[in-house]
Amino acid sequence: MERLNHRIGGIVLLAAAAAAMPAASMARTVEDVELKDSVQIGGASLSLNGAGLRSKFGLFGVYVAGLYLPQKSSDADSIVKAHEPRRLVLKMRRSVGTDKMTEAFHEGVANNLNAQQLAALKPKLDLLDRSLSGVSELKEGDEIDLDFGADGSTRVTYNGQQKDAIPGADLSEALLKIWLGRKPVQDDLKQELLGQG
Repeated sequence: MERLNHRIGGIVLLAAAAAAMPAASMARTVEDVELKDSVQIGGASLSLNGAGLRSKFGLFGVYVAGLYLPQKSSDADSIVKAHEPRRLVLKMRRSVGTDKMTEAFHEGVANNLNAQQLAALKPKLDLLDRSLSGVSELKEGDEIDLDFGADGSTRVTYNGQQKDAIPGADLSEALLKIWLGRKPVQDDLKQELLGQG
């Protein structure tokens, strides 16, 4: 009986230790792609708000996207305009030419801005394109992190390699609108990123 009690006590201790483990060690799987439950950006801890699959023509998956925020939110406008760190992770599910990916970014931005806003943003979009110019193809398994700082800056990280930060909240808002704007790239993906899918 004493041995049994000792064993039960050990199981309880193990369960308590597992519950106390930091969230960063946990993960969520979407379409066989693993996303961390939380990430650190410049000392700030962000939690996974939602995640989903970007598909093309409903036939094949292009990438899994995950949105990380300081606090969970389902308010797309507030997320886009927030003055706080945010991260959008894109994990490739198939190989895509980098030019095709940047073209898709431009199209998503254009769908949510007027002509004047788009023209004003062009120099920053060019800088964004340049951040991936050394990569001819995004391969299955590659990861792009778009980090949006509290100061409005945008930083691209490709497979762990950080690129230069691009200043200006106009760019970070425009990029977030690709997925969270009034005309998102995919309606069900928007809902999933907002934790409503």
